[in-house]
Amino acid sequence: MPFTPLHWGITFLGLVFKRTFYLPALLISSVIMDLEPFYFLFIAKGSPVLHGFFHTYFGATLVALAVSLILVKFRKRMDGLMAFFKVPQKGLTGRQIYFSSLFAAYSHIFLDSFLYKDIRPFWPLEQNLFLGAIRSVEIYLIAGIGVAISLVLYAKILIGKKENEN
Repeated sequence: MPFTPLHWGITFLGLVFKRTFYLPALLISSVIMDLEPFYFLFIAKGSPVLHGFFHTYFGATLVALAVSLILVKFRKRMDGLMAFFKVPQKGLTGRQIYFSSLFAAYSHIFLDSFLYKDIRPFWPLEQNLFLGAIRSVEIYLIAGIGVAISLVLYAKILIGKKENEN
């Protein structure tokens, strides 16, 4: 997806299912692997591949593991940050954090698999069975609707908190 924040379309799950999905894991793991194409575009200029190892399900699994370990390690700070943004999520387990990271990372690979010829989601297999199965405009629409739902839900949370304070 050329506009990485569209991958945040899944974050509404963290707002609706607060006892299942850890919102920071969804936010971070759904976009962090796009550091890879950034690297290939701006640092290793001239590379014919933009989406490499971290745009595979195996690479995404490692990304999710790393993100979840970091989030668990800094859990108290994340809890404070989440309280500041009015979406506290205390009580979720490390397993739930890893599940959220894995879900987000896999959703990124899944969506990008429909769009890019250089993605090999099931590496070491070379085939990308998803490529072109859904038109890019539909992928962008689905992701955009998810982002819009997330923003509306977050606005409702903020409005509800203000009403409770008055």
